Amino acid sequence: MTEKVKEEEQFNKSFEYLKVKLEGGKDSFGKLMKEIVDTGICTKCSACVGTCDVLVWDLATDRPKLVGKCTGCGICYNQCPRTFTSLSDIIGSFKVAYTAQSLNEKIKGQDGGVVTALLAYGLSEGLLDCAIVTKKDKEKLWYPVPTIVTNLDDLYDSAGSVYIHSQTVNKLMEAIRAGYHSIGFVGTPCNVDAVAKMQESTTGMLHAFMRTNILNIGLFCMESFTYEGLTDFLKANGSNWDEVVKCTIERGQFVFHLKPELGKDNIARKVHTLVRYAESSCSYCGDLTSENADISVGSIGSAAGWSTVLVRNNKGYQYLIDAAEKGWIKLEPLANKKINLLKNIAKRKKQSIYKKPERKTVIFITKVATGEPKKITPAGKEDIIAAAKRKLVKLTKSKAIPAEKIYKVDVINSSGQTLDNVKIKISNHKDLTEIETWEYEIPIWYPFEELSFEVPWTDPQSEFLVELNDQKGLMLSRGAKLEKLLAPKE
Repeated sequence: MTEKVKEEEQFNKSFEYLKVKLEGGKDSFGKLMKEIVDTGICTKCSACVGTCDVLVWDLATDRPKLVGKCTGCGICYNQCPRTFTSLSDIIGSFKVAYTAQSLNEKIKGQDGGVVTALLAYGLSEGLLDCAIVTKKDKEKLWYPVPTIVTNLDDLYDSAGSVYIHSQTVNKLMEAIRAGYHSIGFVGTPCNVDAVAKMQESTTGMLHAFMRTNILNIGLFCMESFTYEGLTDFLKANGSNWDEVVKCTIERGQFVFHLKPELGKDNIARKVHTLVRYAESSCSYCGDLTSENADISVGSIGSAAGWSTVLVRNNKGYQYLIDAAEKGWIKLEPLANKKINLLKNIAKRKKQSIYKKPERKTVIFITKVATGEPKKITPAGKEDIIAAAKRKLVKLTKSKAIPAEKIYKVDVINSSGQTLDNVKIKISNHKDLTEIETWEYEIPIWYPFEELSFEVPWTDPQSEFLVELNDQKGLMLSRGAKLEKLLAPKE
């Protein structure tokens, strides 16, 4: 056996090992094309084609090209220098992950009240001289006020989240000048980064300032909003800050909790619909979990009333464990599947610095003019069998969202090939009579790329029919009864 053959065999073994390790993920050549190549982020390093036998570099287009069947193994995607794939790349390095809850009944904080409990422990035990937190202005309601607190009453008064940027670093420097030596600092990723740079950079203000010890507690943050923007939003929705008792972000929705005595419904909107009110700098931030903190805290991955806690270093670990042993907080290990949930959300923010669309969802804003109601004619049995034999497309999810009266369907190109000019048609009908119809054309659909489509519905007794076609005919035909989708699961 020649040396060259031995090397080839060893390379193939490495390829197969990595392929098995990555199996089951959603990374693919299609994803690489959609996220990196088509968006102009590709460095043209050729790592993808160098590690896959069915990829070549197309000199005519100056981009990778698929010349065989993609299996969706994800090797090409995971070699790219512009993708975020490892856990530490996405949420930063950490020692251990917990889900936690305050055990102090006086703390009425956000989610688990963990941040307030940790600071209360430090102040009570004499470990902290003061803490830098954010309170709400008493006159300009809900306006953030960075504050130095030295006692528990003032600390408890600061509990709860304000999703508006607070200039806490300035207040930290004021505390240092006032002679406080051991300080608990709470901030969003950008503020935490500023403190970390002051401590670690050779030109940082705190790099050689040995008299100050700072416990850096970072908050999870997708984006901060301007006070003026949220004020306008409330006004447009018939409310104002005087009516708000609490703000939360729950399952992707920004919720303004209004005073119960008003008899009004809380105002809830998907976070991405409020992007026009976000700070412009948030577009350039890829840090969801405050990666430079000693301890990072947020709600993603934990049940209601609990907080997710990432311990970044030995100082943070010892402080957290001591707080738990002294009875201030309750700790439980965070399950791996919850860490993966956090990873997926954090990855979206990482990728946002490339100016990519954050969602693949296509929301239909126009519909086909129908005129007189038409009869729906579902595909015949033979057509459906023939489409299934082509094995080009799979429907991965079909569900109704009652709160928004939205029907959502997810489809994936499972063919291993790039599909061109695919037409999707979604019809809402009752008794086979058309109510509304939407059509969309997918110019290019990469292998294993998953797409989501959303359409509204009005009649819960109606049905939906989803059909996909290409130049050779039917690829998918699937019906769904809203009544069945809306029925509670047993």
